[in-house]
Amino acid sequence: MTAEDPTHEEVSVDVDAESDQAAEQLLDDTTEPAFIPPPVPRALRIPEVLLEIFVASTDSTRAAAARVCRTWSTLALDVLWRDMESPIPLLQVLSPLQPKQTPEQDGETYEDWDFANGLFDVDWTRFHSYATRIRTLVYRINDPAIGSKNNCLSPRALERVALLYPHGRCLVPNIQELRCHVTWDEAVQTIPAFVGPNLKTLAMSFCTGMPGRCLKGLFQALVSRTGVLDHFHLSTDCPVVEYEAALAKWFESTPLLTEAELPRYYQTEAIVGTLGKLENLRSLATVWDNHLPYDEHGVHFQLSDDAFPCLTNLDIEGHLDYALATLQNSPQLSRIKCICLTSYRAPTPDDVLNLTTALASACPALDVVWLNFISEDGTTTSRALSFEVFRPLLECHQVTEFVVGHDMPLLLEESDIDAMAEGWPNLRVLLLTRDPNHPLDDTTNLAVEYGLDISILAHMAQKLRNLTNLGLFLDVQEFTDFEGNLDPAHQFEKMIVLDVGCSPISTNAVSAVGLYLGSLMASPEAWVQCSMEPWFRGTRGDPKFTENWGRWYNAYTLMNMVTRSKVVTAKATGMLRQRHEIESLKNR
Repeated sequence: MTAEDPTHEEVSVDVDAESDQAAEQLLDDTTEPAFIPPPVPRALRIPEVLLEIFVASTDSTRAAAARVCRTWSTLALDVLWRDMESPIPLLQVLSPLQPKQTPEQDGETYEDWDFANGLFDVDWTRFHSYATRIRTLVYRINDPAIGSKNNCLSPRALERVALLYPHGRCLVPNIQELRCHVTWDEAVQTIPAFVGPNLKTLAMSFCTGMPGRCLKGLFQALVSRTGVLDHFHLSTDCPVVEYEAALAKWFESTPLLTEAELPRYYQTEAIVGTLGKLENLRSLATVWDNHLPYDEHGVHFQLSDDAFPCLTNLDIEGHLDYALATLQNSPQLSRIKCICLTSYRAPTPDDVLNLTTALASACPALDVVWLNFISEDGTTTSRALSFEVFRPLLECHQVTEFVVGHDMPLLLEESDIDAMAEGWPNLRVLLLTRDPNHPLDDTTNLAVEYGLDISILAHMAQKLRNLTNLGLFLDVQEFTDFEGNLDPAHQFEKMIVLDVGCSPISTNAVSAVGLYLGSLMASPEAWVQCSMEPWFRGTRGDPKFTENWGRWYNAYTLMNMVTRSKVVTAKATGMLRQRHEIESLKNR
């Protein structure tokens, strides 16, 4: 809901007063009414039924329903205010907001939105009645509810509201989920105003260059205020060393935390040690949306014997010797089902083989396996890995998702596909170094020398029947002619996404590749994408990537035409067969 939407303001003016006035007018009217409205259907008097109706309605419908009667008003307002995309409508219950121009910054003029009439004569009771209904809130300084990106909600306005609010230190006392996107230093300290005692999900993202002193003060203020927190997500490029102690201290006050998602290089000894003591923690994951410079301090991952008693999802950052020691010395990891191992130092094939052997032995119940071997600490490798080094993981027969990132493309043979089909019968996601850590200028030669021949897809379609997502670095440079069957016996029946990463494709190969892919896809819902590895910057921002994606999109368009024509043909064939069966029955 935006600030321009009048529903919150209209409803918050005099909902109950208007209902009472209408009732009194009907009671005082002694004349016979010209029209007697029909009785309200019995179903609409049941609160549970009304609640389901309001949940499925639009905001404008809820606002109108809130004016009908007290019963409808309470339920409609509960739903209307439950999930808020902005705190602006709530603040405008106190006083209208107006822009105040601020000095020019970086060549742009910003408007700082503040209260127009001050906060000396406001109805805190009415404000509280709506604030207590909010369960989910998104808090942005550059709030879209007040216009363009240069319009910002004044942190000072929130500070005054928090200072004067007579019902406690949290403006939304019953909030359960808070998502913050903060771009101003001074706005960081306003976040605690929205943190209530029932908060279960806290997701915070901060702009580039956010000072560590601001985050240190924030987590110091949050200590002992999030006792029932269940899920925590943090996205920032601020080095952890600047506020490590404050963050670790705050984690100590979150005993019920079950999921923690932290930026890269945040697995310090102090933070991992504190999180390892949380008895309910099930997931420790890494956020990959900020590409921080390599930080040796943040990859010191070592576990004590009794750490993480309930962990099932684990991301390990560091070097392979850390990961290997962790897997060999931590018997409690046997319950791990989802694991992501990141080595920032280029490993040798023997290193990877030793790691996968230890991983298969330590975590036999694995379901999801992500292995990131893309170098970040200045080391690089030009030696490609073969699937042989991953074969020990075939003993984990429950694997449904297998993802590998590396500086070089992965070497794969048809015998490897046969082994995967036997060892991982339920495999759905297979992404194998679709975006090697090389400049786009080198990808053509890289594809010719190491890329997988596109013809291997036919064997995959035959053996890996449950695949929904497939990512490969392909060699299609010489694939300029297609003379095969457009409707072969073996096709990808469940495929949703074919991810070709940064695989180069020439203009001459587009048609042949599109026809070949169309022959292997059974559903017209399948599509082709050129995604980039989340683990490194790689090809991001390179204009040649866009040019390459344009050719792949043309191939996808042709593929989609082929799959749709197969569906139409199959339907027509089925109708003809049905007609022949009916005619044969008549002739009997």
